[in-house]
Amino acid sequence: MIKEIALADIDTMRAAIRNGVDRVELNSRLDLGGLTPDDQTVAEAVALAAEAQIDLVVMIRPRGGDFDYSEAEIEDMRRSLRRMRALGVKTVTFGVVDVKKHLARDRMTKLLEAAKPMQVVYHMAFDDIAERCQQQALRWLANYGVIRVLTHGGKLTVPITETVSHLQEIVQMAPTGLTILPGGGVTFENAGWLAQQLHVSELHGSKIVPLPLKDALKW
Repeated sequence: MIKEIALADIDTMRAAIRNGVDRVELNSRLDLGGLTPDDQTVAEAVALAAEAQIDLVVMIRPRGGDFDYSEAEIEDMRRSLRRMRALGVKTVTFGVVDVKKHLARDRMTKLLEAAKPMQVVYHMAFDDIAERCQQQALRWLANYGVIRVLTHGGKLTVPITETVSHLQEIVQMAPTGLTILPGGGVTFENAGWLAQQLHVSELHGSKIVPLPLKDALKW
């Protein structure tokens, strides 16, 4: 099973690698759900990931709150994407949802174009998309080359053990070639059970591997 950890600093990344993580999602401000990290941290993470031979995904998100970004915020994200590419990042994660709870296709297209040739993951903004629109959104994302969708299967205030049924539906809806990555409340203690229930081979969480207390307290 591929274990992806969400984290926000290099010390935690080193500890996670020592404890067997397979992939890192690098953020800043995990208390806000994850924002774009600074260039220096990204550069260090790119080097560390290469040394450890693990994959690195970098968050592109200009602020906390909803995912209905203004044109100015989209331009800020496009600039961030260009910087990440220059720093050697291979995979980025972002998502845009409009005020009607639909996938914001026009704005997503602008970001996808700016991200090339980096790979793209659609993050938990997916859970803000109205359920009746989620299958169509998955198809669009797959058609536009997105490789994974990170989802909790519902509101983050609901434990993942209670969103399993909808997560199962999302896994079934996903087109061939689009990986569904369950996250939000996944830990090293429940990961095996969730993988079995969902028939998935990848999981995401800030506690996906056990970490020393001093590291775990950072996020």
